[in-house]
Amino acid sequence: MYTTRSRARFAAVCATTLCVMGATSLPALASSSPSALSALDRQLLTAAHQGNLWEIATGQQAQSAATTACVKRVGAHLVHDHTALDAGVVKTAGKLGVALPSGQTAEQLRQTAALKSLAGTPAYDAAWLKAQYPAHVDTLALIDKEIGSGTNPLVKSLAKSARPVVARHIQMVNHGVCHA
Repeated sequence: MYTTRSRARFAAVCATTLCVMGATSLPALASSSPSALSALDRQLLTAAHQGNLWEIATGQQAQSAATTACVKRVGAHLVHDHTALDAGVVKTAGKLGVALPSGQTAEQLRQTAALKSLAGTPAYDAAWLKAQYPAHVDTLALIDKEIGSGTNPLVKSLAKSARPVVARHIQMVNHGVCHA
């Protein structure tokens, strides 16, 4: 009987300890849960997806519309890299239950059309590079903000893996000058 009573007391102490420890660690668990998303996490997923769609479209366009080999090569790099980046965004958004937009923003569509109107001219190459530079700089700023202030570990990891790719793209289109 003493053994049964000791076991019951031990079990009660363990259960109480687990409840207390669990209650104090619940906020930490909630913030690291894949389902805990901040507005910034959602913003990054949405903006990254739409940015990737725009980069893929304009990169494909550059491969046929540009007049210089450098812009055509950079366009091909952007298509390759942003296709891979977007696969990660779509996969992460799916895991987290975030619905992504089906296409580019109205502004991105306007930019794509404006670029297309210059296709086959030297003005196209300059305009394409000038459009790519601020788009990548803005993306890098959002990535850095997510890395510093985002709450979801999956989204933060996605941002960390995208950062060197976007930084390399900035170097490739540095201030509107092509560096393939």
